[in-house]
Amino acid sequence: MRPLSTEEKAQSKAAKQRANKQLQAKRRKIGARIRDVKGDPVVLQMEGGSITLNYEMFRRFIRSLKNRQWNMSLDTSTGSPTLIITHHINLWGKDRGYVELYDLPPYQKELLTDLPVIEIERN
Repeated sequence: MRPLSTEEKAQSKAAKQRANKQLQAKRRKIGARIRDVKGDPVVLQMEGGSITLNYEMFRRFIRSLKNRQWNMSLDTSTGSPTLIITHHINLWGKDRGYVELYDLPPYQKELLTDLPVIEIERN
């Protein structure tokens, strides 16, 4: 996974700051527990659709899979996009698993505009 360019980081940071200001105002107004946007939010686009998530966390997770073979797919059948990453050491071993990364919550996603779009090709 490539790191974000300086333009993409700046774009993501600006969108995150705008969203967090609006979330802070909403928290004061209704007094609800609403979480701020964390990390570097981006839109990951694959051939099956797109998902909005924290790229910093996603990239850190992919780096933790070194020495493993992995494949990812995007599942949109449930209505909310889910990125599914399957990983294994070899085809015949029992050391395998999968991880599901979910889309950002709708209250955060609606406030995040002008996010950088990262295109991912399937392995």
